[in-house]
Amino acid sequence: MSTLSSIAARNVARNRRRSLVTLAAVLLGVTAVLVLRGFIDGFVRLMVDDIVQGKTGALQIHTAGYMDSSDALPLEPSLPYDETLLARVRAVPGVTGVTGRIQFSGLVSNGVSQTMFVGRALDLVTEKQAVPRAGFDVMPGGRALAGNDHAHAILGNELAQSFHAVTPAEKAKAAGAEALVDRVTLASSSPKGRANSLDVSVEGLSVSSLPFENKRVVTVPLKLAQELLGLEGRVTELAVAVDDLRNLERIAADLREQLGPRYEVHTWQELQPFVRDIISRQRFVMGLISVILFIIILTGIINTMLMSVFERVREIGTMLAVGMRRKQVLTMFLVEATLLGVLGGVGGVLLGSAIVRGIAARGIPMSMVVNSGSQSVLRPELDPSFVGLTLAVAVVGALAAAAWPAWRASRLDPVEALRSV
Repeated sequence: MSTLSSIAARNVARNRRRSLVTLAAVLLGVTAVLVLRGFIDGFVRLMVDDIVQGKTGALQIHTAGYMDSSDALPLEPSLPYDETLLARVRAVPGVTGVTGRIQFSGLVSNGVSQTMFVGRALDLVTEKQAVPRAGFDVMPGGRALAGNDHAHAILGNELAQSFHAVTPAEKAKAAGAEALVDRVTLASSSPKGRANSLDVSVEGLSVSSLPFENKRVVTVPLKLAQELLGLEGRVTELAVAVDDLRNLERIAADLREQLGPRYEVHTWQELQPFVRDIISRQRFVMGLISVILFIIILTGIINTMLMSVFERVREIGTMLAVGMRRKQVLTMFLVEATLLGVLGGVGGVLLGSAIVRGIAARGIPMSMVVNSGSQSVLRPELDPSFVGLTLAVAVVGALAAAAWPAWRASRLDPVEALRSV
């Protein structure tokens, strides 16, 4: 076997042009697959982080039955927001933070006109522990809500524009300030139907790639919403952070067991099926493109090996005539293909990984779809298991692609082969 391997290595080195074509096909194919996968995985990670750290949290807890009508933003059934329940949640291994929120709706007015809004009430003391970026990114000229804020709000950019609303600092500097407002009135009803309204100061404007977020969302402190809605000491949901998203299902199951049937625990995938479906489609397209690239690679290898057989007919005939067995000829060609697959695959892995690492080190600034308009940085990444799988597929694919040309070479008749020109 060692003699066959050395002969195969010499054949690869001797036929440089043909070998380089095959190596280039394998190398470029593997590189393209890895770079593309790196970008897809980096973008998926960015989307997931944007959801988990900027909107829903990794998990959410609701009272049983709440999600059946969640689109209507019901205030009942609500959750007690006390240390007893929070301690039970924190006691589950893997939970790193928990915060209470209220999702509600109502009317917002500037004294002249009014429109519907969707309110997000955040516990500004604990929100960053569970959802670090939710409600804390605002446009220049405003400020994020802080833990001691009460009658303050952040308005969606287009909602603020329609009301000529600006922050107090911007109003003080603007010409024609009499046409601008820095305060709006929020009106809503308690679960029992009691109407209430409160004036709030516009402390900042948020911007999102989602039109609904810009036109309708108002972010306020939790205590203000509890006062407005008559929900003192209660929330409509708990957002939960976990130490590792790979343990998400296990932590969700532990929380369900800990809290019992009175509560429902939902993962971010269940809360954001649209994003989950986008990720699934991206992975499907990635798989399809990878298959196409590997088919191109294998086609190139088959062509190269067939050309090798046609060009070396007399050489093969001579080897068979001097006593080399057909099995040995078959093995020699397969070793050549394996060597080309290994060299091309390893080269592609090294080049692809280097490109991904280089781009990841610099990062690509971009605005995400789900969260606010703040800049996120796309950093391509590669799973080592996928790198290993790609290398294995390249080598096994090269071996499989060479199987028929190698078999054909081993079936040549020595006499006919020696007669060929």
